[in-house]
Amino acid sequence: MLMSTLPDLAGRSFEVRGVVYSSDSLTLRKNKSSEALQGIIQELCVQAAQLGADAIVDLKTALGGQESRTHCVMTGTAVKLL
Repeated sequence: MLMSTLPDLAGRSFEVRGVVYSSDSLTLRKNKSSEALQGIIQELCVQAAQLGADAIVDLKTALGGQESRTHCVMTGTAVKLL
């Protein structure tokens, strides 16, 4: 699955299929945060595939919370490349 933080893909046309969203809590423990982040990304890819998309553009990440525990939210636009 192609993923980009840009709102478009240079030289590529696409059709918007929908919005994808996933979130999870992250801890300061590096390997646990990495696993949670991978889970968030995997969920975005599953949602996009269910919409018939083969890329996610305009990917945004928001973090918030306490020092020892942070909540991560990722959103993006699922698109079908033409």
